[in-house]
Amino acid sequence: MPEQKLEKIDILVVDDDAISLKMAEKMLGEEYSLVTATSGEKALEMLKIYEPRLILLDFMMPGMDGTQTMDRIRENPAWEKIPIVILTAVNTPEAEQEFFRKGAADFITKPFVPMTMKSRVRHILDLYSLQKDMEGKLEEKTRFAEQVSLNSIMAIAHTIDAKDAYTSGHSMRVAKCAAEIARKLGWSEEEIRNIYHIGLLHDIGKIGVPDSILNKPSRLSDEEFAQIKKHPVIGGEILKNIHMIRGVADGALYHHERYDGKGYPNGLKGEEIPLCARIIAIADTYDAMTSNRIYRAKLPDPKVVAEFERCRGTQFDPKLTDLFIGMLNEGFHIPQEHRRHSEPEITAKSDENGAYLKRVLTEYSSVKTDTDHLTGLYNRSYGETKVGNLLEEGHKGALVTLNLDDFKTINDTYGHLMGDKVLKIFAGVLSGSVSDKEVAFRLSGDEFVLFFTDLVQRNEIEERVHGIMEKFVKCMDAISFHDAARLSVGIALSPADGKEFGILYINADKALYHVKRSGKNALSFFRDAQTSTAVRNPDMDLDHIRLMLEGRMDSGTGAFKVPYEELKNLYTYLSRCVKRKGQMVQTLLFTLGNEGREYLDNAVYEEAMSTLEVAAAYSLRMVDVGSRYSSLQYIVILVDTNLENGKMVAERVINQFYKIYSGSSIALSYDIQTMVVNNVGAGEEKNSEFSKNS
Repeated sequence: MPEQKLEKIDILVVDDDAISLKMAEKMLGEEYSLVTATSGEKALEMLKIYEPRLILLDFMMPGMDGTQTMDRIRENPAWEKIPIVILTAVNTPEAEQEFFRKGAADFITKPFVPMTMKSRVRHILDLYSLQKDMEGKLEEKTRFAEQVSLNSIMAIAHTIDAKDAYTSGHSMRVAKCAAEIARKLGWSEEEIRNIYHIGLLHDIGKIGVPDSILNKPSRLSDEEFAQIKKHPVIGGEILKNIHMIRGVADGALYHHERYDGKGYPNGLKGEEIPLCARIIAIADTYDAMTSNRIYRAKLPDPKVVAEFERCRGTQFDPKLTDLFIGMLNEGFHIPQEHRRHSEPEITAKSDENGAYLKRVLTEYSSVKTDTDHLTGLYNRSYGETKVGNLLEEGHKGALVTLNLDDFKTINDTYGHLMGDKVLKIFAGVLSGSVSDKEVAFRLSGDEFVLFFTDLVQRNEIEERVHGIMEKFVKCMDAISFHDAARLSVGIALSPADGKEFGILYINADKALYHVKRSGKNALSFFRDAQTSTAVRNPDMDLDHIRLMLEGRMDSGTGAFKVPYEELKNLYTYLSRCVKRKGQMVQTLLFTLGNEGREYLDNAVYEEAMSTLEVAAAYSLRMVDVGSRYSSLQYIVILVDTNLENGKMVAERVINQFYKIYSGSSIALSYDIQTMVVNNVGAGEEKNSEFSKNS
């Protein structure tokens, strides 16, 4: 009889609860092909008919439960590599450890959150599709493993270490330490070279871990640590066909196992752990303790010895620990030249091998991550998803939007490299200012978002935000950018200002732009922005403009900070006009507002501002000049005009505005001031104003 060809599908869902099956079908059925089974026994029968890319398996089922079903699946060579995601209402560290020990790729808690389920299923399918493709490519290159050169291996080690800004040279130091332990054990030179190469490649699985997690300066969340814990499995998969280096896959796969059986990924115990992995575990920990990290300085030698003594027989092989403590007491250390290393060149002889390995690493690295490539924070998509999930789970909180004031000035004046540096510094401040249950992500450009989970007290939120602002100032002072550390911050509270991310963001953004209109470098809550007037003090506005253009303002203060070229050119033009004997120049500042006190959408104000620009163009002479001051204010310069004529022009502009404008209720007012530059001019008059409301 010919072998039956299995039908390929995306997902097999196994759950004894009919409601859970229906929910899974509803959430995933439109995007994926799936079949369902109501028991472990039926799942095994389905696997004889279908070939799924992923199995969603309920943990608690009558008869054959999830653990037993997983064991049966893993016993069959045809099924053992199908990724399994556990469906469970049990969410404890012990249960999580059991899931991963049994070989689960991930788990999803009940009741299902649609966004979470879709995101995790998509991530697992993407990852395992890539892995399957990589396995095929590795099988086609089995002979490649016999030809890998030392230069190629070192290049890989450098690539891995380069992902982690705080552990540069780590793989080479671990390799050196492991080789010295092997030498102390009396191994042959060939065996010593072999474990040196194992040490170089022990962390290759980190190529599949997002850089933002590797470089996170604060404590990892449970979710982030779960991703870190996958790197031994990824490393073992990449290296499983490399036979020239004996045990290299074991070194990568098992170097985080513990002698007492409490390690990962498989919970091996004692001498079940391969000897090479037990040696690498000691060398790995030694380098971690004797290297400076962002969260602590390296440990002194006595403390290192004390730690190994404390962990003897629990984390580490007791015999190897005794041997290594003896080495430390005899003065063993990693020579200074092994603390740093430059990227090795791949020789011509190994060009083909190096190119292939580079392609392998590139493809593993290209798995879609959740991070922003520049700052290392979550990207917009993932950040919105995380906040959305927290809100769907019933959490309250504060959504905070943060914008760097006058950031364009930095890019234009000092270049985009310095601008990128400032963004990274600010991202580091944010990353260090949130707890595990909170979210920080880059929205776009110089705008960032925080979500303070379960925090709704205004005074506490203000204290947190002011702390961020002060910390950023200190960081910028350290690089002599004293005037670049200014932030505009908008805050919306959930559920008071919205229960969904989209609504909260819109309202926080309105509060942020209220700050922008009111002078920047401050914070505002959405409810405050709603009830406050949008009009600033007219005299302060005009003096603000005049002082800025004359260059007497403090650097970095106010909206008219260079390099706004249009305003610099405008000032040059005005200076010449004012200095002409007998000529007067009037400055008009039109301001859009809303007397109804309800907060209008930004799009309404933008439409009104566009109309105002058209009205001004129709009403002004060719020698007059107009320019936006802010999203709600427009400057008009009237050349060779006295104060009374200036008022007439203002009335003409306002009348023209209301002839054209057909949108929501908007109030348009103005103030006027005689222009004075360097004490040259015909004096000034203030507070002469006209206003008209729709």
